[in-house]
Amino acid sequence: MINCTISSIAPLAAELQLEYFCFRVTEFPLSEERLLEDREKEKIAGWMKVARTVAKDFECSAVADRIDTIEAMLEGKRGKLTNVRMATELRVLLETVRSGLNGQLIYRYPRTEAELLKKWRDDWSAVTKAFPSAEVDAFAGVDLWALGHATASVFHFMRVLEHGLRALARDVGRTFDIQQWQNIIDEIESEVRELGKRLPRGTGKNERLQFLSEAAKEFVYFKDGWRNYVSHNRGVYDSHQARSVMDHVRAFMTVLSYRLKEHEAA
Repeated sequence: MINCTISSIAPLAAELQLEYFCFRVTEFPLSEERLLEDREKEKIAGWMKVARTVAKDFECSAVADRIDTIEAMLEGKRGKLTNVRMATELRVLLETVRSGLNGQLIYRYPRTEAELLKKWRDDWSAVTKAFPSAEVDAFAGVDLWALGHATASVFHFMRVLEHGLRALARDVGRTFDIQQWQNIIDEIESEVRELGKRLPRGTGKNERLQFLSEAAKEFVYFKDGWRNYVSHNRGVYDSHQARSVMDHVRAFMTVLSYRLKEHEAA
């Protein structure tokens, strides 16, 4: 399956077809064979860049080979370039593009899912700014949801949460590495209780303890609600459930990003 936009394919095919008819000498010659003008070469060169993108996206080596030939001709490495020669090359390239697309599997995102996917970076900007390492899983979660793989989507959102859990643990002097979520949450809550005893009274203390306590409880909620099930192959989710998880994780991680940041290695 190729997951890409196809906005360049139709214009490319249409342009190659048009140029072919413009350059060729017909049975009833409306034009004589002639050398290509510089403006014509520049136009063809521009479309070759589009064609090379298509060749790369669709892994069509034959198309890339034809582009190499045409670009060499445009550079004057294959003798005089006439309209007849270019018409022949463009016809062959067009047929090669069409042949290369046969049998390709292309996925079209449903409109609603596509709209959300296109703006995922803006939606998750606060999270990925505070936790850059979470960007890969954030995108994977949104993309998999848009593709219809809901359970896999939930799994990646649980991985996004681990960046927040690690930062929360570090904020109270603990390290989240290989231990189970419940164990590190217990350690965090233990540290929060100790902070309640040590910190001087005041608004700062109350705000910090409230933030830490509520964050720890949220992680318990995520652990019991989704993480344990998706990580241990005990849950299967549909699109609506995965979307709910997506929204909850993004909202929670956005709140965390106001107070916590990803640790930068020295």
